[in-house]
Amino acid sequence: MIIKKTSGSPYVKLSAEECCFEIKGNSFSNIINEIYEKILTWIDEEMPKIDCAIDCIFKFNVSNSVTYKNILIMMTKFVKLKEQGQKINIIWYYNKDEEDSLAIGEDIEELFNLPVQFIEFE
Repeated sequence: MIIKKTSGSPYVKLSAEECCFEIKGNSFSNIINEIYEKILTWIDEEMPKIDCAIDCIFKFNVSNSVTYKNILIMMTKFVKLKEQGQKINIIWYYNKDEEDSLAIGEDIEELFNLPVQFIEFE
């Protein structure tokens, strides 16, 4: 599944065949919940079928509380999948000028006991 980015919604690429999970860009539009519903459904239906390690890449320029809520739901699902043997790597890009960006990734690592690889960007 590919969802094209807009000024307020992220680029999304989810592919079981390519072991790909990417969410990149801005995430604050009025339709953001619709996008995350599609992502959450894909996690439930497709991720359990994936045989390879999957890098889950998150790179937000701007996000809001709805985005954060949906990320927490995703992480809950990732924990369950890891408990079932799925190999999931969380890669969290954070803007060095945005303290909240790094803090959200650190919260995820602490709350869900998931190892997170942090990568700084400008």
